[in-house]
Amino acid sequence: MASSRRLVSATSLAQAPGASASAGADGFAATITTLRPASGRERAELIRDVIDAFRRLRNSIERFNRMLAHGSHGSHHGDGEAAQVGASLQPLLAALSRHVDLARFARQRELKRAIRDARRLDKTRDALFGDAFCLDTEALRRTVAELERLDAAFVGLGVEHVLEQHANAAETRSREATASHAVTGGVVTLARESAA
Repeated sequence: MASSRRLVSATSLAQAPGASASAGADGFAATITTLRPASGRERAELIRDVIDAFRRLRNSIERFNRMLAHGSHGSHHGDGEAAQVGASLQPLLAALSRHVDLARFARQRELKRAIRDARRLDKTRDALFGDAFCLDTEALRRTVAELERLDAAFVGLGVEHVLEQHANAAETRSREATASHAVTGGVVTLARESAA
């Protein structure tokens, strides 16, 4: 506390002559001066961007898990694995790997590559608040870009899978309708012939 009083006192003494500083009841200056370097703000924004990118990636993986679990008519035991935003992605990625093996997913190679990359990046989460990583703004930028790329890959693969499932379902309904129409037409023809 004494050191902060000295910093505030030094700040108020360093004001330009003639500038009035209103002092509070305990003698502190009424203006607050930032004591950290300007790059601290940039680092703080980049750390926030990394955390937000992890949160978006986690949400995408959770949605993918729910979609594949629903599509394979499996139980929704993966829903209970939803964890806090700061928790590891490993349990979600393990569940997703199991769902991919059970589901008929057209682009398994790309999805498995995205899962592998997400596992690798999840290790970055643990090092995020270490001095070596959080002081390296370029590493933070690369991490944000990689997380956003992976999130886009999971979303794209998920949307493509849903569209493919809808197209397959529509094709199946069309074939069933055609077969039903052919059977109905044959029955009507037989009924006309027997009536004649």
